[in-house]
Amino acid sequence: MATQSSVRINNQELMIQYLIENGETSRAQLAKDLSISKPTVSLNAEKLLEKELLVETGEGLSSGGRKPTLLNFNYNHKIIVAIDLNRNQPLIALSNLSGKLMFSTSLKMLVTESKPFLIQRLTTAINDLIISHNYDMSSLGAISIAVPGVIDDVTDKIFANPQDNLWTDLNLKKVLSEIYHVPVLMKNDISMAALGVKHYGLGKAFDDLLYVSAGHGIGGGIILKGELLEGKRNFAGELGITRLDGDKTLEEQIGSSAIVDKIKSDLASGQKSKLIHDKDLTLKEIKTAIKAGDDYLIDLMKSSAGMLGNAVANIALILDLEAIIVGGVLSEVGDLFMDTIQERVKKIVPFDVKVSRSNLGQEAGIYGLLVIGKSFILDQLIE
Repeated sequence: MATQSSVRINNQELMIQYLIENGETSRAQLAKDLSISKPTVSLNAEKLLEKELLVETGEGLSSGGRKPTLLNFNYNHKIIVAIDLNRNQPLIALSNLSGKLMFSTSLKMLVTESKPFLIQRLTTAINDLIISHNYDMSSLGAISIAVPGVIDDVTDKIFANPQDNLWTDLNLKKVLSEIYHVPVLMKNDISMAALGVKHYGLGKAFDDLLYVSAGHGIGGGIILKGELLEGKRNFAGELGITRLDGDKTLEEQIGSSAIVDKIKSDLASGQKSKLIHDKDLTLKEIKTAIKAGDDYLIDLMKSSAGMLGNAVANIALILDLEAIIVGGVLSEVGDLFMDTIQERVKKIVPFDVKVSRSNLGQEAGIYGLLVIGKSFILDQLIE
């Protein structure tokens, strides 16, 4: 049974969402469009004005009587800092309550840097981003962080690939909350990318989807009935540690680092290729050689994409998914990679599943962080 408090919260959420989607309007129009009584709208509008979540923006057109006072959502009441901690070059972004990515910057980090210096560089970048765009530090409402690994919600310990240990031992959630005195939210990076794709990318059209990141690591984020599925232990979507063939994990077989290492080894053993054996071999060079018709690399990439295609097809089948959206550097190697995944999905799954390359690039995780940051702040302010 709905309580008076829950009804009030629901009405305020409806009013805010309406203003976000439609822009400034009058109390009377809110009451009409939301089917809420005029006294209820006026009462809740006053409460939201007191909290500075709404602002009065002037007078509207009159239909014969007094001109109505217009209301709008106060997007600048609070700001969100989102930090996507990838392997060694974190992306830091700033947004207000619109949820739009307004400003961003990135930092080049080295594993040899000390923990205090890493934190100092990170906080300096956060401060500069806020102040240089004319916001007060007091307007900061939340910091949301995406980390490579699985997070224990009780201890905040991060279980990650040893190669990602640059961030796992810093206890950033505690450190940043003590520095900035605001809530700090910490989530898995691929889960945040999945949420970003759902709200800002190609996932908007689907309620049930799998986002796959194919890069240095292999990971997945699952959206079911429009909501992110994390699981009791936050392990949902951990595709990279599955084993499809032998003792090696999927990530150990087809992660970009594993592919590059295999190519180097094969070239050193005499494998013919259009590539020149180089200790600094890049995916860009691999992409160029594939375009030039390198049979060895074409076969290798088809094999890797085929393994990933089998894995995601099985997940789509088990969960009855509508779409699979692929991001990460391997998805950008060329159409060969994506086409192979699509072929495998089509062969295995007996119903239509849309397979697409993500259109959000490296910012997918940032968008997901903005979603949870905005939602958290609004929940706190309304309650």
